[in-house]
Amino acid sequence: MKIPPRYQMSSEILDLIAKIDANRIFFSTVDIPKLVKEKIQRVSLLKSSLFSARIEGNPLTLENIRYSSEIQRRIEIENILKAIRRIDKEYVHQKKITKEIILNLHKLVLDNIGSSPGKFRKEIGAIFNQTGVAVYVSPAPTQIPSLLDRLLDYIIDDKEKFPLITAFIAHLIFEKIHPFMDGNGRVGRLLIFIILKSKGYHFGLTIPLEEYLDIHKDDYYYYLDIGLEHVGSYLLFMLKAFYEQSEKIKESLTNKMSKKETFFLPLRQEEIFNIIKDHAVVSFDFIRRRFLKIPERTLRYDLKKLGDLGLIIKIGKTKGCIYRIKE
Repeated sequence: MKIPPRYQMSSEILDLIAKIDANRIFFSTVDIPKLVKEKIQRVSLLKSSLFSARIEGNPLTLENIRYSSEIQRRIEIENILKAIRRIDKEYVHQKKITKEIILNLHKLVLDNIGSSPGKFRKEIGAIFNQTGVAVYVSPAPTQIPSLLDRLLDYIIDDKEKFPLITAFIAHLIFEKIHPFMDGNGRVGRLLIFIILKSKGYHFGLTIPLEEYLDIHKDDYYYYLDIGLEHVGSYLLFMLKAFYEQSEKIKESLTNKMSKKETFFLPLRQEEIFNIIKDHAVVSFDFIRRRFLKIPERTLRYDLKKLGDLGLIIKIGKTKGCIYRIKE
């Protein structure tokens, strides 16, 4: 396996990188209120975790993740979220990426849901298509350490001018090495995040690349499959995915900053407001069932604050009162 694979820089690749860099400059120069940034970041982190799990077959959605009774599915998403937060908190610019870091990420991702967390595979692995046919046989277990050493040398090397190129090629190579029996995709996508951070390529907000990859899952697997032979096509797909997601964050940011009357609400009050808006008319019991861990007194306070702000109207004065959005 050639690490890195050869590829030709094209005008399309350079154009996408330039567009992504323009968005990066936008995020670093615009004055984002702290509360706005915190809320967008919270949603972006959840999306990265959820959609990375969905790529691997997890059926949960943004709408049902909180209330789902599928504990193992929720743990899978929570593990990825913990790993992202660990990277965000502990990883600093120019910190060397090592095999130990990769093993620790794998241990976090498979905690309480998989076998051999934090350990490289000891047997031959393969990637199968939907009919059960092996479409790729991964390198022998004895080759894993040396292949990862070569990959990590490439990541550390500064010959590649663009951090995004380094991150996406590293992701491709990592998936081809397939160092674990399970969790390669989830760890490989975390590797993109950690490489960009190690190169100082920050956006100030998490770009949930995984959302695009899940929506275009067939294309994602196709370009991973042909990536070593058609590196340029693979890079174009990944760069387009990253650009589209950065555009969505930019659009969300500008939209929410223009709607200050609702966006600057505390998180729970904003959730309650959106529930009432989505259902037109709701009862207190309906809201209470959505926030079972929150005391009733606190929820009534939240509703009162929304009423005081002129955002909702309370109809009735007994326990059977209902709430609706103020027109």
